[in-house]
Amino acid sequence: MLKRLTPYAPLAFAAVILAVGIFVSGRWGLYAKWEHFDTFMHFLGGIAAAWLALSLMQWDIVRMTAWKQVLVLLGLATLLAVFWEFAEYLAGFGRDYAPWFWRWFHGGDLADTMLDLVAGMAGALVFALWTLRAERR
Repeated sequence: MLKRLTPYAPLAFAAVILAVGIFVSGRWGLYAKWEHFDTFMHFLGGIAAAWLALSLMQWDIVRMTAWKQVLVLLGLATLLAVFWEFAEYLAGFGRDYAPWFWRWFHGGDLADTMLDLVAGMAGALVFALWTLRAERR
């Protein structure tokens, strides 16, 4: 499976997650209707980030031991999740200057940020363990 991945599928998956998480959920109020919708979206984002990292690093990652592979995928997905949370935080400063941006892209408090990071890491870990286990069969 490795050495044949392209970044197109994980990028398309991430685009769908973003579209659902920002526009579809805003249209139908999914965040208000389902308490854990945000957590679920961050979980899926972790999967997308780890999948993208795997597709971009597949030639290098095949030479690593299993625990290093998991660590690299988890670390890169976590880095992307941290950047996402920074962007959510910074969007709060533009509430008065760019309300259209804040409407679609804003975060919550510290507890929400921590839960989002844990959810993204969990998604990346599930993806890494599942994919690398399947590869070793």
